[in-house]
Amino acid sequence: MGPQHYKSSRYVITAPLKDGRELAYNGMSGALAVWTPREAAAFRRVAAEGRCDDLESTADLLYGGYLVPTQVDELEQLHGLYKAHRYDRRTLILTVAPTLACNFACDYCFQGQDKPVQTMGQTVQDAIVAFVERAAPELRHVHIAWYGGEPLLRPGVIEALSDRIIALCDRRGLKYDAMIVTNGYKLTADMARSLAERRVKTVQVTLDGNQEYHDGRRYLLSGGSTFAKIVGNLKAVVEAGTGLKLNIRVNIDHRNGEGVYQLIDTLAQEGLAHQDSFRLYFAPVEAMTVGCHSVEEACMGKSEYGRLEAMLYRYAFDQGLAALPYPPRFHGSCGAVRPSSFVVVPTGDIHKCWDTVTFPQHAIGSIFDMDAALRSERNARWLRWTPFENESCRNCKLLPNCAGACAYKFLHSGDTRGEAATLPCPSWKYNIKERLLLRAEKMGILRAEDWDVEQVRTDPKELCADDHIGGGRALPETMQAYYLAEAV
Repeated sequence: MGPQHYKSSRYVITAPLKDGRELAYNGMSGALAVWTPREAAAFRRVAAEGRCDDLESTADLLYGGYLVPTQVDELEQLHGLYKAHRYDRRTLILTVAPTLACNFACDYCFQGQDKPVQTMGQTVQDAIVAFVERAAPELRHVHIAWYGGEPLLRPGVIEALSDRIIALCDRRGLKYDAMIVTNGYKLTADMARSLAERRVKTVQVTLDGNQEYHDGRRYLLSGGSTFAKIVGNLKAVVEAGTGLKLNIRVNIDHRNGEGVYQLIDTLAQEGLAHQDSFRLYFAPVEAMTVGCHSVEEACMGKSEYGRLEAMLYRYAFDQGLAALPYPPRFHGSCGAVRPSSFVVVPTGDIHKCWDTVTFPQHAIGSIFDMDAALRSERNARWLRWTPFENESCRNCKLLPNCAGACAYKFLHSGDTRGEAATLPCPSWKYNIKERLLLRAEKMGILRAEDWDVEQVRTDPKELCADDHIGGGRALPETMQAYYLAEAV
């Protein structure tokens, strides 16, 4: 039998090791492996010559999808998987804001400081239930995300609406679950029990560094401190054994980067380490909307943030407060671009994206006329957007993971400020090698001394696919300047 004709996968990212081996990740298949020098050489030979004549050294490369038959169009395959994931109409995702009011006055809040104080009334709640009832015959799953402002300022709305939708789903044989985004100030153990009874599975709470720093920027409207109260609540929720998963978001900019290490130490000292229900993750502060343009100068650049984030994940994992990182799948197919996902604010206005909730001009319609909302041009803009029609995204090795990352940044690029907010690329583009090496090390596959830190540093320019695929449009003009500067 003659040599088989193969090509290298477009979505392979490698990190060199000191002994000639390589850590290799395939974004298409999700495979992570340590290649022997022979396998690494075989991969590059196939990439250069387009044929596979060393079956012994390429067997695992084929199994992991690192090599694919020459006739396979990986981009088209990926596009099909993406569409199946994004356009699944059997799941209804509703983000519900009982109020947009908030008891905090965070300076970087993308919703701004002057938030509406209206509470979601009974007529809006009735319309939400009616909409779920109408959609139910086509559904298998209903997911609710409770949001604000601060949703726990209006627990009665959460409880009443949850009970009605859960009863509806049980009657119809639909799966139901929920999550909540809260600042944690009112997340008492009793409140946690109430949420758990109403099938809330996950709670996102934000802590922004050590107590001094957190209280300096996430303070009450009255100016009062919040850190001790939140941490006390988190401890009480963990001790209550409600089953809620606490995801602690740490927002990072130039002002608090180093203080995050102190936060990690404090949480470990408070007994929150090595708890299955408690995990930290990190996110950059970005000047995304007009409500937070004032913090543009405090935002980190993408590369700087990426390096810090990789170190923080290592430190947090070692302290028992973070999971081992692994690249996500289709991160950018958020609710904003799904046909069956909507954000409902207290007035009954319908939005597609969380980032627009305090900007009525960006609503796609009203819960009282969902047919008109679905037909609206604003809704169509979100549904038309796809990373596969963007030239930069089509030619990026991170496309299976990122999937464009954030449609808001494309559709509202004129509202963003600074590199951090304007470039759509996620932090994985700036630290994927470091985070994959951390995973391999902690899994016992590699040792820290197996690689040179400088040689394995992620270079975003390397993530352009080896072979260029034409088609698609350029990035929006406001993004393009930052993207081209990054590529130099």
